[in-house]
Amino acid sequence: MKKYLLLTALSFASAFCVTAQKWVANAPSGKEYLRKNENNRTIIPNGRYVTPIGKQLMVAPHPYGLALSADGSVAVTANSGINPFSISVLKNILSENPAVRQIPDGPKTDKGILEACFMGLAITPDNKTVYVAGGQTNKIFLFDLETGKNKLTINCQATENGNKYSHGYIGDMVLTKDGSTLYAVDQIGFRMMVIDTKTNKIVSNIPTGRYPFGICLSPDEKRIYVANVGVFEYKPFTDLDKDNLKETAHEWPSTKYGSKEMKEGIPEKGVPALGDPNALEAFSVWSYDLTGTKPAVKAKIKTGILVGQMVEDFPAVGGSSPNSLAATDQFVFVSNGNNDCVSVIDIAKDTVVNTLHLNPEPRLGSLRGLIPFGVTVSPDQKRLFVAEAGINAVAVVDIPAMKVIGHIPTGWFPSKLKVSPDGKKLIVTNAKGLGSGPNGGKDYKLGSEGSYIGSLMKGTVSVIDIPMDSELPALTKKVLDNNYVFTQVSANSENPVPVYPGASESPIKHIVFISKENRTYDEVFGQLTSGNGDSTIARFGLKRNFENRKKTAALKGVDVMPNHIALAKQFAISDNYYCDSDVSADGHRWLVNTYPNEWVETGTAAAYGGGRNMLDTSSAPGNLSFYGSAGSIYPEDYNEAGSLWDHLQRNKKDFFNFGFGLEMAANYSDSTMKHIGELYMVNYPVPAPILDKSSKIFPSYNMAIPDQFRADVFMKEFNEKWAGDGKTLPSMLTLMLPNDHGTKERPDAGFPFGESYMADNDLAVGRTIEFLSHTPYWKNMLIVITEDDPQGGVDHIDAHRSILMTISPYIKRNYVGNQHYSFGSIFKTFWHILGIPYLNQYDATASDMNDLFTDKPDFTPYNAVAIDPRLFDPQKALDPFDEKFDWKAFSESEEMDRTETMQKRRAEDDDDLRKKSNVKKPVGKKPVKKRP
Repeated sequence: MKKYLLLTALSFASAFCVTAQKWVANAPSGKEYLRKNENNRTIIPNGRYVTPIGKQLMVAPHPYGLALSADGSVAVTANSGINPFSISVLKNILSENPAVRQIPDGPKTDKGILEACFMGLAITPDNKTVYVAGGQTNKIFLFDLETGKNKLTINCQATENGNKYSHGYIGDMVLTKDGSTLYAVDQIGFRMMVIDTKTNKIVSNIPTGRYPFGICLSPDEKRIYVANVGVFEYKPFTDLDKDNLKETAHEWPSTKYGSKEMKEGIPEKGVPALGDPNALEAFSVWSYDLTGTKPAVKAKIKTGILVGQMVEDFPAVGGSSPNSLAATDQFVFVSNGNNDCVSVIDIAKDTVVNTLHLNPEPRLGSLRGLIPFGVTVSPDQKRLFVAEAGINAVAVVDIPAMKVIGHIPTGWFPSKLKVSPDGKKLIVTNAKGLGSGPNGGKDYKLGSEGSYIGSLMKGTVSVIDIPMDSELPALTKKVLDNNYVFTQVSANSENPVPVYPGASESPIKHIVFISKENRTYDEVFGQLTSGNGDSTIARFGLKRNFENRKKTAALKGVDVMPNHIALAKQFAISDNYYCDSDVSADGHRWLVNTYPNEWVETGTAAAYGGGRNMLDTSSAPGNLSFYGSAGSIYPEDYNEAGSLWDHLQRNKKDFFNFGFGLEMAANYSDSTMKHIGELYMVNYPVPAPILDKSSKIFPSYNMAIPDQFRADVFMKEFNEKWAGDGKTLPSMLTLMLPNDHGTKERPDAGFPFGESYMADNDLAVGRTIEFLSHTPYWKNMLIVITEDDPQGGVDHIDAHRSILMTISPYIKRNYVGNQHYSFGSIFKTFWHILGIPYLNQYDATASDMNDLFTDKPDFTPYNAVAIDPRLFDPQKALDPFDEKFDWKAFSESEEMDRTETMQKRRAEDDDDLRKKSNVKKPVGKKPVKKRP
């Protein structure tokens, strides 16, 4: 797969060719720290700039729905952010001074005004009423656009042709021009509803494909189209006893994605069949004829690249993810979220007749990452506009020429868009707006929305004068400059990180990638004077004072995470590193180099708004497609080129996995599960490479299991597999140590304080590094440690700033790097070291981490630091697991340098921090567990 981002003076070159000059792409922000809307420019976590043009109007978080009135005077957004769900009504949207009204009117004023909403909106022809899709409530709400009051609620429960729609998840919708008929999709009911607006009753329920996501009418309203973004109808194992799940749930995921067993099931083992991922119900557009008494399916059309279809020299792993639709008299345009293209369907033929490839940067070749989402057509049907969520832009397509003619810069993650009736203005919703900004620190002033990252990610609506064709080249250049910078490099660098894959041979042969949970830079490293930190919010640093929730116990002057501090001083960290993720749901996709598509992003916002955890008992066929915050990737969100696992396997790099990507939705777990950490209830297939190359005894996410036990299991299995003559450590190990996530205090189990979980994690990290640095592999090893997301803490630079630790003989000692890094930087560095291609646009265009490395190795191993047993007692935590904690490892440990001085703790900040960083997040009810 020749996807190296290299350019000779005249042409592309293979990574292994020797040429006079080569180029690589980097994040444009360089050494700048994240800044929100400074001089009309925002830096987002991946180091790219956001410079939206036009007028910017702020709305509530995550506006994934947009409706525009027929006369263009009123726009409404559906905001799927943290509770309360809301809609924003923007009156006189095309004027100089639009009025913005939020319903409910503030982040803390939800009084049942709007139970839930998800994407679907429609404004009546008289501009008096807006229909709002009610998501998991299985309802549609009617709101008065003048008063903001709920006028009516349509209950979408129904029974038709033997199908009982007692549960539903109502999404996208469209209203006929005369306002007489409303069409809406039920994402988990796999149906399209036809609603008579005179009676506000459902008159018909029409089957769709799996997880219907987008819907549009043809201009003559004789046809309607539904885009189905789902892959499978997932099913529970057939041998489950709901009254005895602990004994009957499965101990391991049952099938590999794409396998015969996945398709056909294993009946004798209770594993149901899932069928073919290329079935017509999956990743498809269904066309319906509306000229009869009820809509009739006319055609089922596959768009984009099929699963398994060859892309260059590898078979596509993920499907096309068709998600949004727009129609002219002749064509239907479908955005394929995973393929970075738009399929053009001929209405008369009901077949795909053209494919519009959107990538504005040819040097990136076929690397994906644009995430085409919303689409809309100009009134004269000459222009198509496509929201490119991955590069914060809108593509402009000349419809007669079927050609992309330019790109327009927008806010962060443009989702939906409309053109004004006069064809002069473009209205775009930007789901992540201008980012979060900081959420703590001595100079931070707390607003009404609090400090939680999800509440701070305000959406924006851009109102843009549609540029003339002559203006598009300059705007396109701005989009490119915002996203990528190409730099000439020399292939003869002595840095252990080659300047591009294959440029040189790295002395590093083994990579250990460790993930943790939910922490920011400042709360762990804020006291380090060598970094850009704020010591007032370093709640997990040195010499900290804290008490338990009941205020019955307290400790003073305790070092909470001393191994992290010691490792930071002995090796290298970054104070300019950011998680691309907001929360765990998207974070665990990023951790395996799977960038979240529109399916994941919309679902994540809805789940963390409290919207998808009420469906645990639903019998709807698509209910099990809602994964919440489970730490795995699923077929719906597989990227075209797959994940970390697929990439390593097809490039013949061996790996082994301890806990990554195995925490599935719909699982059962309790505090007695010593190994695995959970039991499985549904036939969710897992990426084929990891089923055989994952530990069968390592516990995945389960906060009842101490990280000490995980460290013990890791070291034991490591020795069994790779210690001794004739054994070779794989190129990559992945290891999860999640207990810095934190949970409720459990004094009887060794966790008397919330901080005890941090200490457990810290000690496990220290012991793991000590163990690895005393193996023969240490001399050729790199260890990288990061978090899945930063949502549990606060930071004075940005709510996305998090922890990046690098440990190796080839890492600079006592060094804090300030080059911008993100998840993509980690993977880019891996690929440069291993000499394999890039996987997508995010790793290809991030800045690699060579600044943290040195060509003068220091092979001194690390010795772990003990934890104060009053804070965390390892043996007490391990007793239920019949494990003995070996304190001997610390008998000769080096004492860390304790020369740090602390500012006087700001009691008001810490008290607020404690409250705000434990914001209530989605937690499912057993036996189905979803985690924050």
